[in-house]
Amino acid sequence: MATFQTPTTTSETCETIVNYILAGDSRGAELLYETFSRGLRYLALRYCPQYAEDCMHDAILTVVQQIQQNQLENPAALPGYLTIVLKRTAWNRKVKSERFEGNTAVFQTIVQTRPDEHADPERQLELREKTQIMHEGLKTLKPREREILARFYLNGEKQEYICEQMNLTDNQFRLMKSRSKQKLEAYTAKRLQKPARRPLASAAAAG
Repeated sequence: MATFQTPTTTSETCETIVNYILAGDSRGAELLYETFSRGLRYLALRYCPQYAEDCMHDAILTVVQQIQQNQLENPAALPGYLTIVLKRTAWNRKVKSERFEGNTAVFQTIVQTRPDEHADPERQLELREKTQIMHEGLKTLKPREREILARFYLNGEKQEYICEQMNLTDNQFRLMKSRSKQKLEAYTAKRLQKPARRPLASAAAAG
């Protein structure tokens, strides 16, 4: 299986990345991003071009989390491990692409959508339910995670301005934004799939 390892990606670099992450040092995730983001983005463009940027960031975050959980025994295997995770992430992104249309859809379609006055009662109830779930999900995020999503998606602030105001580097901004959006997506998907929910028709009749 071909990976994207380059001459500058030495086993020492991989070991440094892993050691930083295991030690809880934020430099680990940043170095991983600096070293592998270009290659991961290239692979993502092959496997899931419409969501390449999301796939790349999600793969990096997943690998960081798995390293923290000691799931990577050999640091030298990091490039191949990233390749596998990227492919899996791209596949998962394709599967759920019908629910989440692009970077801004998770936030804008649910949070900013208002019930259509001409929609049937069941559709209006569904939109209100999704909006409520999204707001609940926002409350589960850390303050800075909520802030970065609100600034970028709701306020439309530029990345450079957000980085200046929140004292973030470009890499920190990308990682935090992706991590926050990933958490919000996971919370929303879990709540929407919850089997204990009342049927929409019954709920509408009750209201």
